[in-house]
Amino acid sequence: MEQFDYIVVGAGSAGCVLANRLSEDPGARVLLLEAGGSDRRWDVRIPLAVSKLWPNPALTWGFLSEPEPELDGRRLPVARGRMLGGTSSLNGMMAIRGHRADYDGWRDEGLPGWGWDDVLPWFRKLERHWRGDTRLHGGSGPLSVEPHPAPSALMANAVEAARALGYPITQDFNGETTDGFGMPDFTIRNGRRCSAADAYLRPALARPNLAVRTGAIATGVLVREGRAVGIAYRRDGASVEVAATREVILAGGAINSPQLLMFSGIGPAEHLRSHGIDVVAESAEVGANLQDHPGAGMEFDLDPALAFERELRFDRLASSFLRWLLRGKGVMGAPPLAISANIATKPGSSEVDLHFLLIPLAMESRVWFPGVRRAFGARMGAMWSLNYPRSRGNLTLASADPLDHPRIRFNLLSDPEDRAEMLRGYRSLRALLAQPALASVLGPIRRPVADFASDEEVMAYIRATAATAYHPSGTCRMGSDARAVVDGELRVRGVERLRVADASIFPRLPGGNTNLPVIMVAERAADFVRKAHGR
Repeated sequence: MEQFDYIVVGAGSAGCVLANRLSEDPGARVLLLEAGGSDRRWDVRIPLAVSKLWPNPALTWGFLSEPEPELDGRRLPVARGRMLGGTSSLNGMMAIRGHRADYDGWRDEGLPGWGWDDVLPWFRKLERHWRGDTRLHGGSGPLSVEPHPAPSALMANAVEAARALGYPITQDFNGETTDGFGMPDFTIRNGRRCSAADAYLRPALARPNLAVRTGAIATGVLVREGRAVGIAYRRDGASVEVAATREVILAGGAINSPQLLMFSGIGPAEHLRSHGIDVVAESAEVGANLQDHPGAGMEFDLDPALAFERELRFDRLASSFLRWLLRGKGVMGAPPLAISANIATKPGSSEVDLHFLLIPLAMESRVWFPGVRRAFGARMGAMWSLNYPRSRGNLTLASADPLDHPRIRFNLLSDPEDRAEMLRGYRSLRALLAQPALASVLGPIRRPVADFASDEEVMAYIRATAATAYHPSGTCRMGSDARAVVDGELRVRGVERLRVADASIFPRLPGGNTNLPVIMVAERAADFVRKAHGR
C-alpha cells in the first residue's frame, strides 16, 4: 500500500492550509485528496461572477436539504465547492472573523485556548492585509485581504440612514469594534479571487513531498485497533487504499466530514447499524448540531443613477473586463455591494444579533444591450439574517453507498426565538430603508409584491423565501465533554491519529462569514499536528 505521513481529505479552505503547513517539513510526506477538479476557470477568478458559481453543478456537490418544516416544506440548496479551494473558490469573499464574544464563548464553554486572545495571533498569521502589520492585522500571511475596489455610490445614502437611527459606523469589521455599518474587506488579490488554493496550495505545489490528487472521492477512514491508518477512495472508477503513518485529517467541511466519519463506522451506533455499517467508535453527535445563518430579502426599485444595472450593459461590461484583465481594476474585481452591517437590536442586550446587506442590483439582473436584450430594471436588494440562530439540525446517511448524498436537515426557524428575531430583523431593516437618505432614492417594493400589515403576513413571506447564508457548521462539534466529536486539539474521540479541521468543529456559529474562521482553525490544526509529532 502506498504510504504517506499525513493524509488530508478535502482541498477546501482548511485542506489547502494543512497541505501547505504540513509539507513545510521536508521530511513529511503529505497527500491531499480532492473529489473535484481544477479551479482554473475565468468565472472562478472574476469576483463579479460569484452568483453564477453557486448553482453550477460542475463546481459544487449539488446538495439539497430535506424538506424544511418551518419553510413550507421547501428543500434548500447547500452550495459546497467541489474543486481545488473548495467553497473558498465560490464564496462571496467577505473577510470577516466574527466577534470577540464568539470565541470567548467557545472558551467559556470548556475550550481553553480558543478565546479571542488565543485565536487572534492565528487570524493575524493567515492574512496579508492591506493595512499592513498591526496589533489586529497581519501584513505577511498567505491570504490577501484587500478593500472593495469599486464601492457603490449608494453607500453614502446607507451610512446617512444608519446614523439617523443611531447605529455605529465602522471602517474595519475586524478592527477594534466589529459591529456597525460599513464596507467589509475581501479575499482578493489584484482584482482576482484569492482562494485558499491561491494563497496556500499553489505556493506548495512544487514541493516534492506533497502529492495532490483530484477526482478522488474518499469512501472511508481505514481504522485498525482503534487507530486511523489510512484512507480508502475512488478515482477513475478504481478503488484505492493509501496508508498514513502519522495522522489522517478530515477537512471536507460540515457536510462531507461527518458523512465520511459515519461511512467509516464512527457515529451514532444505532443509525450506523441501520445501514449495515459496523460500529468502530460510537459518537452520538456526529452529524448533530447542524447550524447555518438563516436569512431572507426584499427588492425595491432604485434610482438608476445608483443602480449597478448600468454596468451590465454589454459594451460597458466588455470595457470593464478589459480593464480588469489588464490592470485588475474596476467593477469586475468584487461583488457589487452598497453596505454591510452587523448590529445589536435586542432590547437590553449587546449581542450583535442581525446582519444586513444592501446590494445595488437584483439577483435576476443580467447582461443587456439596447435593441438586443432588455435590462431587468434598476433594483436594490436588501437582505437580513440571524448571526446566532438557536435552531439546530442534523445530517444522517441516506444509505451505505459513499456516493449517495446525505440527508441534511437544517430545521431552520424551528426555535420560536429565531422566528421572533427574523420578524425583528424585517422590521429593523424596513426602518432603515424608511430613512430619508434611502427612501429618497428607492421606488416601489418589488419583492414581496406589497407591504405587510401584520406579523403573520411577514412570517408567511419569510417561510416562503428564507434560505441559508451557505455557512453550514457544527456537525463534528468541538468540546471538552464526553459527547463532543472532537476535543480541543481537534482529535476525534474514540479513534487515535484522526482529526477533523473545518467548519464542522464549530461549537457555535461565529457571528459572520465562516471562511476566515475555518482557515484559522486549519492553521491551529497544523500546529497541533506538528507538535504531536515533535515537528
